[in-house]
Amino acid sequence: MRASSLTSDERKELENLRERVAEFEDIIRCLPIGLIFIDSDDRVTMANPIGAEIRRVGDRLGGTVESCHPDGTHRALERVMRRFRNEPQLQEHPIVLERLHRYEVTYSRVAKPNGEYRGVLWLSHDISRRKSLEQELLHAERLAGLGRMAAKVGHDIRNPLNAIQGAAHYLRQYEAELDQGMELTTLIMEQVSRISALVTHLNELTRPFEIKLEPVDLREVLKDQLHACSLPHPKVRWNLDVEDDVPEEVQCDRRLLERLVCNAGENACLSMGGEGYLHVRIRYLSEESAGWVDIEFQDDGPGFPVVVLENLFQPFLTTRPDGTGLGLTIMREICRLHGGDLSVENNDTGALVTARFSPR
Repeated sequence: MRASSLTSDERKELENLRERVAEFEDIIRCLPIGLIFIDSDDRVTMANPIGAEIRRVGDRLGGTVESCHPDGTHRALERVMRRFRNEPQLQEHPIVLERLHRYEVTYSRVAKPNGEYRGVLWLSHDISRRKSLEQELLHAERLAGLGRMAAKVGHDIRNPLNAIQGAAHYLRQYEAELDQGMELTTLIMEQVSRISALVTHLNELTRPFEIKLEPVDLREVLKDQLHACSLPHPKVRWNLDVEDDVPEEVQCDRRLLERLVCNAGENACLSMGGEGYLHVRIRYLSEESAGWVDIEFQDDGPGFPVVVLENLFQPFLTTRPDGTGLGLTIMREICRLHGGDLSVENNDTGALVTARFSPR
């Protein structure tokens, strides 16, 4: 029907309708949150600028929702969309998850008044400020905990210092005896290295990590770090198993990931007494509300002592004479900075440490 054939009232009504549509479009465009709508055919039919940027919709507007997700997530995505289509109660219980450790994302079912499925509304809120405050709070809690650990730290540092002082005193008396002098010099170097390691770990524990995300090839990082860990332990054999659906690259901090893998590999080698087998596996786990990358470190050593399992992540708890007891605490913080966590357990073959990351 042409506008010229409309009555004046109809033209006025049409103009009002156009104005309301333009008003609605301006509201959606200016929303301070990301918004995307996926219709009943699973096609992305609406995206405001913030939502389009977060999900990198670009020229895929009008395409399928799968086109905005990595291939490895399509099976999990289909399960989620099927639930939205077939379970009306999801209209009242949206799915909430985090993305990129910066956005809180909500998926809500959209339906007509009679309950008929219209699609899914995707909303994203920037929570970077909240995350920053949470990290500052965690940092303050760590500093408070360090005060309670002062006595333990003083004891751990005093012992090697006493050994160094004694060695240096007697070294003067044995300068003419080369063998004895070399033995005492070696002792001094070992104790200084022990103190240096403790101070390094303390600095890391008290200083907030600064995370810098970049595309990282997990396979490459793990191979390099496991090879480096095995050099001082030539009798330790290791292998890396990567499941087929693991993404080729994930967004993470390469430096922190290398540190985590190095800690996990070194701990496994030492727990096996420098001789044994370390199996490392990378898995991708799809859940209805999220996806995870797990890095599992399985050794065939004696496993974690009961006292360690009962007091996991308590700083300075160690069963090794030269250990600092800070490794697991630092590893867990690295995982949490990447939206995941660290789990530790014993099984039939030894100790199993699992580092979980949220894929970016």
